[in-house]
Amino acid sequence: MTNIRGALGIHLFLFLAILAPLAGCTGGSSDLSPEELEQAIKDFNFDEGLPFPEFVPPATLEELDSSITWTDKPVVAPLPHLRQEMADYKPPVTPQEALEIRPKSDEDYERILAAMEVQPSDETPADMNATWVHHEGGDVNSLNPLRMSSVGDFFYVYLTSAQAVTSNIDIESIGDGRFIKSWQSNEDNTIQKVVLRDDIVWSDGQPITAHDWEFTFKVLHHPKLLTMFPALPSSLEHVKLIKAYDDRTFVVFHELSSPVNDMKLEFPIVPKHAYEPAIAEDPSLTDSNFFLEQEQTPIVGGPYKVTQRDRNQRIALERREDFYMHNGKEVREKPYFAKIRIEIIENPTQALLALTAGKLDDSEISATKWDTEANTDEFFEKNIKVKTSSWSEGHITWNIGTPYFDDARTRRAMSYAIDYDAIINGVLKGIHPQASGPFHPDAWFSPDPSLPLFTQDLEKARELLEEAGWKDTDADGILDKKVDGKKVSFAFQLMHPPSPVSELMAAQFARDFGKLGIKCEPRQYEWTVMQDKARQHTFDALMAGWGSGGDPFSNVNIYGTGSSRNYGQYSNKKVDELFDLGLRELDHEKRTKHYQEIAKILYEDQPYTWIYYRAELYGFNKNMRGYRFSPTGPWFYQPGSSSVWKAKAQ
Repeated sequence: MTNIRGALGIHLFLFLAILAPLAGCTGGSSDLSPEELEQAIKDFNFDEGLPFPEFVPPATLEELDSSITWTDKPVVAPLPHLRQEMADYKPPVTPQEALEIRPKSDEDYERILAAMEVQPSDETPADMNATWVHHEGGDVNSLNPLRMSSVGDFFYVYLTSAQAVTSNIDIESIGDGRFIKSWQSNEDNTIQKVVLRDDIVWSDGQPITAHDWEFTFKVLHHPKLLTMFPALPSSLEHVKLIKAYDDRTFVVFHELSSPVNDMKLEFPIVPKHAYEPAIAEDPSLTDSNFFLEQEQTPIVGGPYKVTQRDRNQRIALERREDFYMHNGKEVREKPYFAKIRIEIIENPTQALLALTAGKLDDSEISATKWDTEANTDEFFEKNIKVKTSSWSEGHITWNIGTPYFDDARTRRAMSYAIDYDAIINGVLKGIHPQASGPFHPDAWFSPDPSLPLFTQDLEKARELLEEAGWKDTDADGILDKKVDGKKVSFAFQLMHPPSPVSELMAAQFARDFGKLGIKCEPRQYEWTVMQDKARQHTFDALMAGWGSGGDPFSNVNIYGTGSSRNYGQYSNKKVDELFDLGLRELDHEKRTKHYQEIAKILYEDQPYTWIYYRAELYGFNKNMRGYRFSPTGPWFYQPGSSSVWKAKAQ
């Protein structure tokens, strides 16, 4: 399964599986009377899950301010800041020249990207009435931003949600000046104060207030709701409290003085005025009229609102005038697109055909099609393609809770069994380089020198399997061993998403494992089914991918004992300890060593078999401009998707 990309305090994402809203809805009708609803809110007790219930913050803002000398943190209006930075930018070639390049080398791709990152000018204005037709390989998990987990979720959230802190292209935390006026901290960064702008409103017309941040924090920690949020709660670990002191000011109290405290604020919020009564009535977040409506046209705080949702087909967004206008004045940069339509096409062949025909403005492109269908005269007539690296990897997750993969020797044997050349140079056409571990070699937290690559060694694999107790005792050609006194044949299922690349890879893996007397049955599942089976640990092995983001602290969510996205049920006390040390260590060099040691232990334990580091392969319509790539891709930072525009027809 493929969860991918990061910011919003997570910096994690699934990506292998390529991978849903009636306008103006402000909430559903309740079956409860106002009095009953008020009582339900009291009975639900939103304070129940506070992680540090004994903590008592200063009673007033005046009391807090009198005890602290505040230091300002950076607050940036992302798009105006980018436009100012690029005011005198001269690309090595013009966009028109770049459109004529048929890229054959990394240098060609660099020239194209350098040319196309330009912002609008008098010579080349943006078409402010344009529609951006964006491709996603699978539907979003939910239009509730707190339930985000997949690629499509993150793209949707960045366009529709309000948040106080975000990441820039270098994956550094910045205050989002579209929503906040100031961001300050005390000396050791354990207390942070945020003052909101007074001109921000939800799409139902209600003001966005500091109480929405406090409420969202409590929702994410509530024991009756915790399991519904796969990604966000772990990003708020060691936050003692978020307290709203008035409508415009909230304060974050951290348990630790940590280098990642700033990232703890990178999460979206939901409107307290609508969600508080709705959750009290329907803690499942699914059954009430309100939540049914929120899955069609949710209340949002970002630049775009949802006007239509057809599940597994498309999500239509429209620019919110009340986002950039307030009391008749333009108070924020007007978003470049009047409309954005997210087209959900699971089949990559169909997606590429749509891009080639000009029906999509952008799409990721499969490695198997990069030098074939995406390299024709027909493709280049309307499109251009770009390639760059990202800090993400593809792997097989071994479910250590099964009798097949509970022994590290078995998992290492599986890694030695694979014909990497057939995968990297065959299936992936040499586009994605082979991986050796969880962290991309370019990342500051990756081991140096890089961990050695696994190569196919069937004899070594057989030795390890025999050491782990796997033998063919009944001469049926399949290895077996006794588990709790019962013979278990080494026959397992490999879960993978519905894509041609995944099918080819899974078939190759099955052939490789079969040479050792291991029966591997590839099983294809739809994205939502894969997510559910992964969370429930009801699988043997699955093909997936993660991105580390700019900081590896939240990878504990994947590898930490009992963590919510530790789908393979891996557990190593030393790894847990090192993640804790990395979270607390302020010295960058020492901190780097903690994460490098984590990578080395994971390499020895092989809870995953890492297959490749992912290259970003994209096609863009020739009218598109402004896209730039961070280590997490083109969208998942600010301005990211907000900097993309469509050139006005000349």
